[in-house]
Amino acid sequence: MSKPVIAIVGRPNVGKSTLFNRIVRERRAVIEDVPGITRDRLYGTAEWNDKTFLVVDTGGFQIAPDEDISRQVNKQALIAVEEADIIILLMDAEGGVHPSDTGLIDKLRASGKRVFYAVNKIDGLNDEKLLYDFYSLGLDLFPLSALSGKGYEELMDGISALLPEAETEVSAYPRIAIVGRPNVGKSTLVNSLLGKERMIVSPVAGTTRDAVDSVCSYYKKKYIIVDTAGIRRKGRMAETVERYSFMRTVKNIEDCDVALLVLDASAGVVELDQKIAGLIFQAKKGAVILFNKWDLVDKGLLSMKEVEEQVYQKLWFMRYAPLLTISAISRQRVTNLFPLTDKIIAEGARRIDTHELNEFLAGVLARKELPMYKGKKVKIYYLTQIRTNPPGFVVFTNYKEGIKEQYIKFMEGRLRERFSFRGVPVEFFIRQRKKGK
Repeated sequence: MSKPVIAIVGRPNVGKSTLFNRIVRERRAVIEDVPGITRDRLYGTAEWNDKTFLVVDTGGFQIAPDEDISRQVNKQALIAVEEADIIILLMDAEGGVHPSDTGLIDKLRASGKRVFYAVNKIDGLNDEKLLYDFYSLGLDLFPLSALSGKGYEELMDGISALLPEAETEVSAYPRIAIVGRPNVGKSTLVNSLLGKERMIVSPVAGTTRDAVDSVCSYYKKKYIIVDTAGIRRKGRMAETVERYSFMRTVKNIEDCDVALLVLDASAGVVELDQKIAGLIFQAKKGAVILFNKWDLVDKGLLSMKEVEEQVYQKLWFMRYAPLLTISAISRQRVTNLFPLTDKIIAEGARRIDTHELNEFLAGVLARKELPMYKGKKVKIYYLTQIRTNPPGFVVFTNYKEGIKEQYIKFMEGRLRERFSFRGVPVEFFIRQRKKGK
C-alpha cells in the first residue's frame, strides 16, 4: 500500500521548511531567513498517531513570478499539489493576507483536494489581531507556531484523522523497484526479466520518464517489477517532467520490498550513484547492487574482488547489499535476481528469539569489552528485537552515551556473521535502563 502524501505549500518565507522539519523530526531542509531559499521539493517519511505518510516540502509560490526560476518553483508546488492526498497551505500571520495566498487558495479549491489552512508565527500576545484578516477569508484555520510547536498537535491530529489505517496485509506479489541514473540499462533489464519489449529502450539517456509496473513470472511465482525514471543531477532537473519523475521514484523506493540499484560497469560508481543509493538506505529497504554491462568490461584488467572493493569503498553504507555482475542485454545472471530477492525478503522478515540474541551478546562482550564512560563501567544488560522489515534491535544499557557508534558497528558486524540478514539494513536503538529496574 502506497503511503499517503502530504504537501506543504505557501508563498516564500512563511516557515514551510520549519514545519517540514518538525513533522519529520529532523533538520533536513535548509532554514534561512531569505525568501526562496528552498527551491527544490524535499521528501521525508513521518508518523503521527501510528499512521505513516510522506511529507513534501516545496519552494515558495508567487502569484506573479518575475524570474524563470520562480516560475519553475511555482510549477513544482503545483505538481506537489497534484500528487498529494492532503495539502497544508501555510500562511504568515506577521505578513498578513498576501495576493499569493489568495491565488493559491483559489487553485487549491479548484483542485478538489483536502486542504488544511494553517497560519504560522502565532506565538505572541496579539494572536487574535494577527488572525483577523485570515478569518475574513471564510476558512477553517489552524493557528500555529512551526518553530515552538504551539498549535502543531491540533493540526496533525486533524490531518491524521483523514489518513487510512496502516495496512498489515502483505502484498500478493513481491515489489521490486529498479533504480539508477539515466542510461545504465534499467529498462533493458526489465525487458530481459519479462522476456519482451515492455519498455521503450533508447540509447538516449532518460527515455523512461515515469515509473511503470509490470507483472513478471518466474517458476510460477509472480513479482511486480517497477522500472523508474533515471534520477539526474539537480542542475539537469529543471524540466517539470523531470521533477515529477524524481518524486515518483522516491515514492516507488518507499513502497518496494527490494530495490535493485543498477550501476554502469563501464563507468564505475559515480557521485550520483552514491546519492541514489542514499535514497535506498534512508528508506531502509532491502537492496541488491547490480553491476550492469559486465560484458563490456575487460576481465583481464578488473577482477571480481577488485570490483567489490571499488563498489563498497564508494557505497560503504550499503555493504549489507549483495553485489551481482550482470548483462541485461545478454541476460547474463539476470534470473539469479529472483531467488536472491526472495532470500532478501525472508531475511527482512526474520525474527531472532531474545534468548538466542543474549547468548550472542555474551559472545560479543567477551570478544570486545566496552570502553569506560567518564570513569565508570558501561554495561549492556540485554538485547532484544523489536521489529522486522527492517530488523530493529534495542540495546539496554546503564549509560546510553557510553555506547559509541564504533561499538554498534562492531556489534552489527558480529550480528551479520551469526544471523546473516544479507541484503537488508539493520538498526540499533540504545536505551538507558532506569535506576532500580
